[in-house]
Amino acid sequence: MSSQLIKNVLIVGGGSAGWMTASYLAKAFGNKVNISLVESPEIPKIGVGEATIPNLQKVFFDFLGLKEEDWMPECNASFKAAIKFVNWNDPNDKNDYFYHMFGQVKNIEDIPLTHYWNYFRENKTTNLPMAYDCYDKAKLLDAKLSPKTLNHESVMSHAWHFDAHLVAKFLKKLSISWGVKHFEDEVKNVNLDANGYVKSVTTTKNGDLEADLFIDCSGFKGLIINKALNEPFLNMSDQLFCNSAVAASIKHDDEENGIEPYTSAIAMKNGWTWKIPMLGRFGSGYVYSDNFTTKDQATDEFLKLWNVKEDNISLNHIKFRTGRNKRAWVKNCVAIGLSSCFLEPLESTGLYFIYVAIYQLVKHFPTKEMDEKLINSFNDKIEVMFDDSRDFLQTHYFTTSRIDTDFWKANKHDLKLSDSLKAKLDMYKAGLVVCPPITTNEKDYYGNFDIEFSNFWTNSNYYCMFTGFKWYPDSVYPKVLYDEKFEQAQQYMKDLKERENMLLQSLPTTYEYLKFIHHK
Repeated sequence: MSSQLIKNVLIVGGGSAGWMTASYLAKAFGNKVNISLVESPEIPKIGVGEATIPNLQKVFFDFLGLKEEDWMPECNASFKAAIKFVNWNDPNDKNDYFYHMFGQVKNIEDIPLTHYWNYFRENKTTNLPMAYDCYDKAKLLDAKLSPKTLNHESVMSHAWHFDAHLVAKFLKKLSISWGVKHFEDEVKNVNLDANGYVKSVTTTKNGDLEADLFIDCSGFKGLIINKALNEPFLNMSDQLFCNSAVAASIKHDDEENGIEPYTSAIAMKNGWTWKIPMLGRFGSGYVYSDNFTTKDQATDEFLKLWNVKEDNISLNHIKFRTGRNKRAWVKNCVAIGLSSCFLEPLESTGLYFIYVAIYQLVKHFPTKEMDEKLINSFNDKIEVMFDDSRDFLQTHYFTTSRIDTDFWKANKHDLKLSDSLKAKLDMYKAGLVVCPPITTNEKDYYGNFDIEFSNFWTNSNYYCMFTGFKWYPDSVYPKVLYDEKFEQAQQYMKDLKERENMLLQSLPTTYEYLKFIHHK
């Protein structure tokens, strides 16, 4: 007996989540599945997801058949080759910063270069930060150089900054050209059948819209997954304290100051502020905990950071929930984006969570029977993705040495750490490799990760953070002492510096490249 195939999919909600889902499903299934999207013109779009991580191109845009040169100009996009953490150790030191680099460090056989660097640090044969010894781009970032040549050759692993509203607009146009049906309407009610499955949604102008599969992209409202299907949301506010943000777009003189090819994360009294550079402006927002400061106090601190007046900019105040639904897929509804899960903007996981979920949905795409084994497998993948990222974000707060305010003291002493993170911390302090990648070839070093990694955040990511916070292992990895590949490690570091110095002389600035690609 043949199974009945899904014929109609309805996406409820637009924005980045809705239109990324629409375009991906349209590309994946063509005319085999009818894709529709309903969004309300009344709902404001949350614009905190303007920074990304490196596998966006590989997993999402490559699948759509789009090169960077195709979509970047449409979205006022720039590059992000790292995150620069400022004042996370000493709030009074203007030179207190370190880089969280993208890309994997080289391996010497099965030992990452980071572990040889730690040996050299212990023996005082290097006084450079790990990112300057084990990568070949710290000086390039300092000089604000582009991760790509004017011939569009990529020389550094990188992600992107862009206007999330322009991305949604670009993908909306693309999706509609691929046959996605668009309803601009307000959803008034969700209608369930006798078995508790979603039958339709009732809209103001178009009446009842039916489908076989519903994608909930309604944001924090969780219109279908939480409100109609009553799926519990697992609140994790005891594991990450920030729950609010005040954000703005701030003008910038690119010609005079250049464009930084990285996101800045600037530690504040009760949280941190992002800086996301693009042509002509940078997006910025102070992410804070309202348990430790007020909205007015946070706004004042934010305005003083950039020396701007409230009358001269448009402020966006955001309240968010940290955590995930117990299940992202329930019956015939799949939650994607903010309706599924959210971690605060640190490390830019928002869009990552969206396209991972879409990718996994296509892999697990059901028939009308909605096989529970497919649903359970999908939910397991989303849970691992979320929990792995939550662990990584917790390290940013727990291992920093800042204790100058009650907020930072609470992160040091009151943060509820997961058991999985405790195990990683123990491994690191014992000198072991933390979360090794599955493969260690050259592509991993310069390119992007496979999205199927059980641990997306690897040893390289953890080492960038821990050593940046000056939180070092208790001992050198013993295998380093037995293998004794010290000369080879030193040669690797020398080769990295030679390549870096060569690129310093040949790469355009990020500003020059963006003017070139945007035809300015």
